[in-house]
Amino acid sequence: MDLLTAERQLQAAQRAADVESLDALLHPQVVGAGPDGTVFTKEDDLAGYRSGALRITGLVEESLDIQEDGQTGVTRMVAAVDAVQGGSAVSARLRYTRLWVREDDNWRVLAATFVPVQ
Repeated sequence: MDLLTAERQLQAAQRAADVESLDALLHPQVVGAGPDGTVFTKEDDLAGYRSGALRITGLVEESLDIQEDGQTGVTRMVAAVDAVQGGSAVSARLRYTRLWVREDDNWRVLAATFVPVQ
């Protein structure tokens, strides 16, 4: 699988709250950081989808840049995102930066950040 395919699969899994696919695409040691500086683990992220505390109701990719170098890669995406988080509807235009590592020909996210953009 190439990195573009992995990124597209991750986006589809987020939209569908597909915990099984997210589990496969996220490295066991993944660490993420949100717009407010909150740091979260793989289990934190999966728990939000499992419980329904986080539901992505819309995700429209505006731009995507992919950089690969052997066993590592970076994706930088800007997307318009609509979600329900903790029972509140939120909409934002976000820049996601993800560090991917390749293991056994599968790409997995090792680190991620997302921040609002104008």
